[in-house]
Amino acid sequence: MQINLKRLFRTLALIEGSWQRTSRHHALKELENALVRQHEVENDAENIEDTFLRGYIYEQLDIVAATRRSLAEEVRWDIESNRNNSGII
Repeated sequence: MQINLKRLFRTLALIEGSWQRTSRHHALKELENALVRQHEVENDAENIEDTFLRGYIYEQLDIVAATRRSLAEEVRWDIESNRNNSGII
């Protein structure tokens, strides 16, 4: 479980550091993949009996979700901005 959380954080950090240098649509696809992995971890967390451990995992998932949403919003905003600016010349 901890390995999956670390992978999610690492993936988001990589996307955050590279999305401006790569295809925006590729970055959105990677964020979509992160969402799928996030849901998998959430499903696994539901089976944990220890309330404190499950709570900790949900807290970490909340951080992952907020980071992923923020990145997705930045990328989408950039895509829209480029789309709008390409029509104005």
